[in-house]
Amino acid sequence: MKAMKVLLIGAHGRTGRHVARRLHEEGIPFRALLRKSAHKSEFAALGAEIVLGDLTHDFSHALDDITHVVYAAGSAESEGVSEERDIDRDAVMRTADYAKRRRVRQLVVVSALSAYQPQRSPLALRHYSRMKREADDYVARRGVPYTILRPGPLSDAPGRGTIALADERVEQMPAVSREDVAQVAMRCLLLGVTNRTIGFVGGDEPIDDALDAPAAATA
Repeated sequence: MKAMKVLLIGAHGRTGRHVARRLHEEGIPFRALLRKSAHKSEFAALGAEIVLGDLTHDFSHALDDITHVVYAAGSAESEGVSEERDIDRDAVMRTADYAKRRRVRQLVVVSALSAYQPQRSPLALRHYSRMKREADDYVARRGVPYTILRPGPLSDAPGRGTIALADERVEQMPAVSREDVAQVAMRCLLLGVTNRTIGFVGGDEPIDDALDAPAAATA
């Protein structure tokens, strides 16, 4: 079987950078999809191949010779519904289409816990949550081996290597470190955890133990 080679989409984001460092530490060859050439040096220093592309246009070339994809891109909170539609839904769907055509072995998508029940999200998050849910549903139907990660509120605190499974967004949930989200994505790649939707927040269960538990609800 062809050796693993990962395409990291959203490499320059706050979660994507943690995924890039994890890939480098594990010695896994990867390609970073970047929008701006000014960011090349950061990822070249991690041994990544660099490819430029715009998620709102055709970026299928980025998947050439790729076996696994991690989609860690996301809209910024201040960018509005158009960006949410383009990045949190349409580009994810496009990625799934490209992955299907190239017979990618696994597509890992970093979604959001609020995608379980978009209608129950705070008004400011409702459209974002609906875009995430529509993208997740499309990925699950597309026929590509997938892993959908739905972390709760994110923090930039150091990773703990622990999480807690969850399947709904509630008030005062413990935040989960972006570094731990990256670790969950990495373990899913290395362990071959596929065709699961995994919701989680900050918690005390070791990540591998949580991944061994029954899958969180996919509704």
